[in-house]
Amino acid sequence: MIRYTTILSVIIIAWQGAFAQPVGIRIVGNTIVCTLNSNLPLQEQEAIINNFGLNGLSIDSLWRFGSLGKWSAEGWKVQQNGKGNISVYKPLSELSGKVVKGVGAYMPNEMTNLIAEQTKATFGVNNFKKETIKTLPHGKTRFYVNGRKEARSVYLSGTFNEWSTMLTPMTRVDSGWVADVILNPGKHCYKFIADGNWFHDNQNRLQEEDGHGGYNSIYFTYNYTFVLKEFLQAKEVIVTGSFNDWNEKKLKMSKTREGWALPVFLKEGTHNYKFIVDGRWITDPGNPKQRDDGFGNINSVIELGETLVITLKGFSTAKNVFVTGNFNDWRDKELKMKQTTNGWELPLTLASGNYEYKFVVDGNWINDPDNQNLNTESGNSFLCFNPNHTFTFKTSSGKFTDVKVAGNFNGWNSVRMTKVNDGWKLDVYLPSGKCLYKFIVDGNWILDPANDQWEDNEFHNGNSVLWISANQ
Repeated sequence: MIRYTTILSVIIIAWQGAFAQPVGIRIVGNTIVCTLNSNLPLQEQEAIINNFGLNGLSIDSLWRFGSLGKWSAEGWKVQQNGKGNISVYKPLSELSGKVVKGVGAYMPNEMTNLIAEQTKATFGVNNFKKETIKTLPHGKTRFYVNGRKEARSVYLSGTFNEWSTMLTPMTRVDSGWVADVILNPGKHCYKFIADGNWFHDNQNRLQEEDGHGGYNSIYFTYNYTFVLKEFLQAKEVIVTGSFNDWNEKKLKMSKTREGWALPVFLKEGTHNYKFIVDGRWITDPGNPKQRDDGFGNINSVIELGETLVITLKGFSTAKNVFVTGNFNDWRDKELKMKQTTNGWELPLTLASGNYEYKFVVDGNWINDPDNQNLNTESGNSFLCFNPNHTFTFKTSSGKFTDVKVAGNFNGWNSVRMTKVNDGWKLDVYLPSGKCLYKFIVDGNWILDPANDQWEDNEFHNGNSVLWISANQ
């Protein structure tokens, strides 16, 4: 079995530097990069370089003069990444056989975990002193840096390019620097680098701590626009909803020729909302989709993404059946189901993910009788929408009566798996990055016998490891 330690041939699970640059070997886009930090002992730096395939490279010359010696002739380049970090890089297409062999077992690193955490967002609205980012007609997004005319080079670095210090060079223009990139809807963190020195966007009011004494600038790529037609005599219109905990002041709309509008980013799923017009709460007159929240309040509803039909078989004599779960904050009188010839059903728009739920049948809370998957900690039924991984525990014998799986993807709460002909399985949605997990077989916590990748834990009995790519 492979046990993860501090250094592997292709991945180093360690973080150094003021700007969360990963030390070690990684692939960024179409470039392979090896990053060193001056705080690392010389022996460790040499081990990284040797694992990278650049045998004989002088660490002293690299740091003092930026010299790669004989390796410069083979297309390798060097870049200083702020204080204490230096990178050696080369396009993947130009790799020679020796180095290819060294990275043949390349795996994602913990940068993926960092980016997944940094880009979490339910909604977002940009807030600039002076706009420095805009969407171009062809769909790309342009980042602009004013001034810095004395700089020899300026780079754009962020979650969208895996915090690369070299993948996105900016182009000099009359008044500063620009870079055009493709961004998906959602939250993006970024900074700039001028001649090796990092700096943030001082025209952007949105920022968050980077975990290293500084902060990242934040930009949201929009995917929805709230529109309220007419009400042109109103002095102020605010939109509020479940996506921002019904904040009554934060999201002020802008007046247009036809009424009011506010572009935003909204995470996929179902969102309830209302407008507040000069202090008066109203539903959206332009949206026929409305729903009672269970407390007598009628809200407008937005549904973004794919739809799952939740079903409950039987209970033909029931008068009222609701479904409730962590997808609607367990409001037990909001999602009323419709009776069918076979039972009850409700179409519900959800983001890809793992959910817990129950049914409320004439006031009685029950689990889904047709779902074997149960969170044994909370006692709720478990469902996965758009799974990207299936946990399997295979056994040729029927001696095991109960198999569960738990991991960092669900707070280490054990979920009962489904029994199949050759063992047990559970479909799940795993966020990108490193997933730690274990099986619980008839009460005994064990590593996955079919997975030879694991790492130690605080109990010194190990956790199995999976790496989930951002596109998986």
